Amino acid sequence: MSAQVLAFPIQTNSQKYLLESVRACAARSGLDVKETEREFIAAGCSKAAQNRIWERARRRRMALQTGAFQ
Repeated sequence: MSAQVLAFPIQTNSQKYLLESVRACAARSGLDVKETEREFIAAGCSKAAQNRIWERARRRRMALQTGAFQ
């Protein structure tokens, strides 16, 4: 039985930067950082995935400001 080595999905500096920005956005918005990070990596570290996460964070911040979440 041979072991397989899987490459970590973060390959480039730009992907690393995108992941760091997603982590920071999740932390600022009160989202689960680990869950958000896993979702981003599963989506291939794409700009579209980052935009979806940023939109979810924006909606969460707006809801917190208007008192929808307690």
